[in-house]
Order: sequence, then C-alpha cells, then structure tokens
Amino acid sequence: MNLRFPCETVVKNFLTSYRHSLIKALAATGWTQQKIAESLSLTQAAVSNYLKKDLAIAEEDKNDIEPLVRQSLAAFQKGDPQLNIIMDAVCKSCKIARSRGEKLCELHMAEIPVLRDEKCMLCSKYLDKAMIQASSESREILEELAENFNRIKENKKYASIIPEVQSNLVLGSKDPGKNSIEDYAGFPGRIIHHGTEAKITGYPAFGASKHIARIVSIIRSVMPGIRSATCIVNNQKIESTMAKLGMKVVKLEDENDDTALRGAVQRLGSTRIDAIVFTGKIGLEPLTYVLGESATIVIDKLEKLLSFL
Repeated sequence: MNLRFPCETVVKNFLTSYRHSLIKALAATGWTQQKIAESLSLTQAAVSNYLKKDLAIAEEDKNDIEPLVRQSLAAFQKGDPQLNIIMDAVCKSCKIARSRGEKLCELHMAEIPVLRDEKCMLCSKYLDKAMIQASSESREILEELAENFNRIKENKKYASIIPEVQSNLVLGSKDPGKNSIEDYAGFPGRIIHHGTEAKITGYPAFGASKHIARIVSIIRSVMPGIRSATCIVNNQKIESTMAKLGMKVVKLEDENDDTALRGAVQRLGSTRIDAIVFTGKIGLEPLTYVLGESATIVIDKLEKLLSFL
C-alpha cells in the first residue's frame, strides 16, 4: 500500500521546480541570497543549496513553469510585490494540473495505480470551495456530474461528436420546484474537445451552464421528471441511430425559440422524451440534446448511441 497524498506529488513535481527556477531567475538579476531567502521565506542556506544544484526541468513541464516564473519575477522586481497575485497564478496552475486526467493527476495515479481503477476524484472534489460548502443534495449532484463525465471521457468516440460550440452536462435538483437556471449544475468553461479527448477546466458548479440549463428548465416545466441533458452534434447518422434505438425525439429549427420548444414538448403528449434535435439555421449549428431523469441516465443513452456510431 502506498499512502502518498496528492500534495506530495505537487511538491515533488511542481512546486520544487517552480521555486528552484524562481531562485535562479532572481539570482540572475543580481539579488543576494539573503534577499531571496527573506522574500521566499527560506533560509540563506536553503537558497545556497538551490543555486548550487543544476536546474533539471522536464521539457514538457517548461511550458507550465516558465510563464509562472516570468510573472513572479516581474512582480518581485516592482519592489513591492502583491503576493496574493503571485500565489493566485501558481495555485490556479496547480489546481488545473490536478484536475482529473491532467498532468499532476496522472503523475499521482502513476505512483498509485489503484487510484485509476477506483476513478479517483479527490483533487477535483475537494479543491472546489463550493463543493465543500454545498448541501448534501448539491454534493450528490456535483459528484454525479463528475463521475459521469469520467465515464464518457474515456470513450474515444465522444470527442468526435462534441459540437463546434462545445458541450456540457447539466443536472438539476430532484425537486421540480427548483427550476431556475441557477438551480442546475454543469462544468465551468464547458466540455471541450482537445484532439481525441474531451477536457474540462474544473469541477462542476451550479450556474455554470446557462444555455443547456435553460433548455432543460423549459422542458422540465412541462415534464417535471427531466432534469439532465448534454449536447452533441446533429447529423443524419445520429438521427437514424436514435430512430433505430427507439428514442423519443422532438425536432425543431431554432434552439433560441423558447415558445416553440415549450409548445413542441406539450404537443408530445407523453411523459417520456429522450432528445431534442435542433436542425439549425444561418448562424446556428445543428445540435442534439440528449435528455434524462439523471446525468447517469443521460450518459447511459449517450453510450448506447455511441456504440452504434
């Protein structure tokens, strides 16, 4: 058993390299060892040891560390640096790198492979203040979104059907009365395609997806059971696959026409709906919104759809 905490991986693979680089950079501008030590809360002996060592940073890490060092160096050279700004930049970079699937997350799971099998979400979950302070149901919603993104992220076909406008996965409360846009949680910055992978920039949060939340809110005002959705491209193959699977689909043109959407769902005369297809028009990309009673059900439907593509 290896009880190595994520923070230890951060210190070893990120903070030490950042600090070493910054000390070298400050010394190169003429700062004395004592001045560096006082500014970085180190001893003069520790600074001396850093300066004696060769700076060894993996090539792939330089793109992350060097911009932070340049930013920090410029701040220190002003004479009265705002430490919160320096720390903000470094902590933001660290937080992103600790997100599921990112560099520090992957390094930690390489050190403890069992965490990959357990689909570890420790850093994504507990680095988010809103998550820590959330109510029990809110935490369940945020955790369900994170877990289901992990499911779909590993499906290589998924990235290929993320639209040009990008995507998201939203989930609302089990209480149909909580149906404002702010009552729905999603991923800040959307779900984006990066090569053959789907990426997120952080842990889900309430109010993070206005557009998909608006669509679900309208549908839920007619069908209270629907509280989750995700967005993918629309094309003939997806439409024919949904028909083959027996999915209940509503087809419209303009995704911004709330009245038409509400009316179409009302005319459906059913408590079941699996997807909304917007064929698009000039300036609007054709899109498919897969719907469900939970994020788990939405991703179940999406995985079945992907298996036929």
